[in-house]
Amino acid sequence: MERTKDGKKFLTIEEATALLPDGETIHTFYSTGMCLVGGDWDRADILQKLVEVDKIELAGDFSRSMGHGLAAYKDGAKLIDVLFIETDKDKIDAFDPLEK
Repeated sequence: MERTKDGKKFLTIEEATALLPDGETIHTFYSTGMCLVGGDWDRADILQKLVEVDKIELAGDFSRSMGHGLAAYKDGAKLIDVLFIETDKDKIDAFDPLEK
């Protein structure tokens, strides 16, 4: 995991993949600013998305508390373009424990 000076934590595709929940579908959401728009994606589509984006970041505390610990996006993306991806709570907490 790469940590930047401003506190962002970027992951490799392999690290991100290891944090996904088991199962054939994975829940996601986009934040429109006014509301969240969510849906289930097939695992294969999530894996393809992780290849296509420029950045895979550990999401902030709010998204992680909702069980969506990955943020995937292309360079220059606006908030509405960021895909928040469901993660396995135990796996992400072991990988990057939240500070108390």
